[in-house]
Amino acid sequence: MTSDRTLRWSAFGFGVFFALVVALGYIPSLNGGAEHVAMTAGGEHQMLGLYMIGTADDVTHGLTACLFLVAALMSARASRLALIVFGCYYAVDAAIYLVTGVVQARPVMSNLLLNLPHVVISGIMLVLATRGRGSVLAA
Repeated sequence: MTSDRTLRWSAFGFGVFFALVVALGYIPSLNGGAEHVAMTAGGEHQMLGLYMIGTADDVTHGLTACLFLVAALMSARASRLALIVFGCYYAVDAAIYLVTGVVQARPVMSNLLLNLPHVVISGIMLVLATRGRGSVLAA
């Protein structure tokens, strides 16, 4: 079973990670599409030349960061809940975009690589939250 300390440090680490994801979006040299970085109406940019990021993504990643940091400060139970909730959220997000890529006939490898971060991140969150537990909903 994942220890309480590991759960809290994991939540803290994910909070910092998602905060960095948002911050990276505002470094002009790392992004194409200066409208976003310049804070004009366009809103979307291509982060690291790979991922299209918009305002909704920044809000989602920013809220994820805040909630993980709050959960880490509160308790191991809150950290476990955050890991489960966001693990499921990002897994569903990845599944939706993987299916969308298939429907839009995007190249398979490109589709997989673009969605790989959310697949890996959600998998890690869910493994940390549920490892060694007979019931995920148990305290």
